Amino acid sequence: MNRVEVPEGFEVLDAEALARRLGLRRQTVQAYMARDWWHLIPRPNRKLAVGPIWYEASVREWESRKGGDGG
Repeated sequence: MNRVEVPEGFEVLDAEALARRLGLRRQTVQAYMARDWWHLIPRPNRKLAVGPIWYEASVREWESRKGGDGG
């Protein structure tokens, strides 16, 4: 299996972990992705054959931006 470069100190989340992190169901995250509803969830940092992944730090950054714009 090829290695995926992950920045040091970044925790990796899959769709299920992202759903738990945001208080959603995995199916909801997948539906938002399928519909390109990126205002409701952050864009994945990487799209792998096994599915998308997010970095925890990127999710925190997305939440701070989302909270700052009144959304």
